[in-house]
Amino acid sequence: MPAMKKLDSLQNQFGDQIEIITISSENQKRLEKFIESYKTSLRIASDTAHTKNFIYKIIPHTILIDKNGIVRAITSPENIDRKVIENLLADKDIALEVKDDFYINPELKVETIKTIANADYRIELKSYDQEKRGGSRPLKDTEGNINGIEMWNSPIPRLYQTLFNVPSPKRMIFKDSLTEDDFPYEKAHQYNFTIQVSDKYQENWRALGVEFLNEHFDVNAKMGLDSLMCYVLKNTNNLLKPSEAESTEFMFMGPVLQSKKIKMSRLADYLENFTSIPVVDQTNLLGEYDIALEWQAEDPKTIHVELKKYGLELIRSEEKLPVEIMEIYKKK
Repeated sequence: MPAMKKLDSLQNQFGDQIEIITISSENQKRLEKFIESYKTSLRIASDTAHTKNFIYKIIPHTILIDKNGIVRAITSPENIDRKVIENLLADKDIALEVKDDFYINPELKVETIKTIANADYRIELKSYDQEKRGGSRPLKDTEGNINGIEMWNSPIPRLYQTLFNVPSPKRMIFKDSLTEDDFPYEKAHQYNFTIQVSDKYQENWRALGVEFLNEHFDVNAKMGLDSLMCYVLKNTNNLLKPSEAESTEFMFMGPVLQSKKIKMSRLADYLENFTSIPVVDQTNLLGEYDIALEWQAEDPKTIHVELKKYGLELIRSEEKLPVEIMEIYKKK
């Protein structure tokens, strides 16, 4: 956690002249595990009452209070440095960018870029929407079948990644001199995208969405194969038993995963969110299983402990392996 490390460093530099308190709404058990694995000089408190006085949506969130109990700044931790602390202690003016998660710029309007609507499908591309956070949700018909998706404030590679159902950005390959820097995570480069189809296109809505994006943007994407260094998920002790759950469940918040009746490939996709290279399923387990993991993101070793409970192991491959990748290239 870069923010924690920076604040930890400032606490050590200024000693008892300041007191940095980190606050979390996590339960006590989770916090105790975090403290055990993450060595820090900072005080860590479990509290939810502070949100009544300091309202925010996105963390980290930093509040600077002087010795008289006056709030001098509400900002992001990257704006806090040695000079800011020195000015605070000397009771000098502090001018930092205000972090207001609820500010709405009346001049920043959502624009509809392109829409196609007919009896078979509706596709819509819009500009950045400041009232939404980045993310996505599946759309369903009256019988509960997924027949589309809605994505918010996503850069172009993320739009394609979601439509192609690519597990993570580790499988993105940029061609034609393109790099990740060509798609900055800025308002002007973020889009809202919606596609929802009738029964006629039930099995093809992802391909239809990709076709729409390829027609509109100057950069396109397609799936391919490449050989990459990977992590491999292996079955070592045959501890897993097939699930008896009636339906699939899959919920995770960072390092906490609760799932029922899932395939091993889906577990590999989940793990890929936390590795530097792709994860390949080589368990040879073809059934569906119940998996619950709770580990510490600050201590990657704990994920191996959790996997071991199921007779699973995550190891780095000794050579490059063929994996599906997504190529992003300039439109010809």
